[in-house]
Amino acid sequence: MKTDIQRGLVLRNEKCHEHYTTEFLYNLYSSEGKGIFDCRINVLGHLQQGGAPTPFDRNYGTKLGVKAVLWMSEKLQQVYSKGRVFANSGDTACVIGLRKKVVAFSPVTELKKVTDFE
Repeated sequence: MKTDIQRGLVLRNEKCHEHYTTEFLYNLYSSEGKGIFDCRINVLGHLQQGGAPTPFDRNYGTKLGVKAVLWMSEKLQQVYSKGRVFANSGDTACVIGLRKKVVAFSPVTELKKVTDFE
């Protein structure tokens, strides 16, 4: 965590454990990471309040989830060396989505250049 690029990701299912809630994990990492790293909560369901998902939405979400996990597995194999993970290039933090009708992984550093923050 003491390199130039500092990022991590914790994925959790809302039904994983009654005591290990999102808030609990956030408080745990925030407390333990003081001075080394900070934490944020991002619950995707809360960001995308679009009503009940259709069967297409569920199917497409499953397909994107599989592609994302496969990408993460491949990326971890590429950056793993001598018992450590060296994820210190720009293409190790990506967002999956559609680009011209093709599922693509876009590095966050590239998205920042084309994002309208206002």
